[in-house]
Amino acid sequence: MEEFAISVNIAGRAYRLYVEAKDEENVRKAAVLINNKVDEFAGNYAFKDKQDLLAMTALMHTSELLNAREHSESMSQTVFDKLKEIDKILSE
Repeated sequence: MEEFAISVNIAGRAYRLYVEAKDEENVRKAAVLINNKVDEFAGNYAFKDKQDLLAMTALMHTSELLNAREHSESMSQTVFDKLKEIDKILSE
């Protein structure tokens, strides 16, 4: 896959990244989500500098990711168990 350079702005700082074409949209969406959450935290909490806001944003998004993974794993196990039940019924 071929990579190309894009520029995204996160918390007022520009970052030049090399991404594959298929990933560009998600990278840009991620930058927007990060900036929105940084702005939200800036409006609701006292902070010394943007690093505090970025740390809070990273913590929140990582926590959400871990919760989603847990839910996905739980759902996968449930589906697997149901498929085993169906297979058993069909085998009889």
